[in-house]
Amino acid sequence: MVHIDGASFGSITVDGKRYPHDVWIFADGSIRRRDRDHEFTLDELDLLLKGKPELVVVGTGQSGCVQVDKEAAELAVKQGVKMIDDITPNALEKYNEVVKAGRKVAGAFHVTC
Repeated sequence: MVHIDGASFGSITVDGKRYPHDVWIFADGSIRRRDRDHEFTLDELDLLLKGKPELVVVGTGQSGCVQVDKEAAELAVKQGVKMIDDITPNALEKYNEVVKAGRKVAGAFHVTC
């Protein structure tokens, strides 16, 4: 079970390991680098949906600068997957709550602006 310990401007700490960049956390718990970008795209959602999560959490940055692409939001609805986007500190809390409840979740987290 993955636990996000916290994030500060420019980094995120997951299970005690600090990542100095944005990350994707897949439903199987694996983590990959996410190129910093101010849009959460349809391609990103497709990538995260491969693990068949019940929920996708998008951390939109410390100030909420990341925009969720309209097509990505529409695809989530079509696939029956709930998607939550919020500033990264709030998104981390939601991610941890859902993981703790035993649900299958994936996420994309922007750690700057």
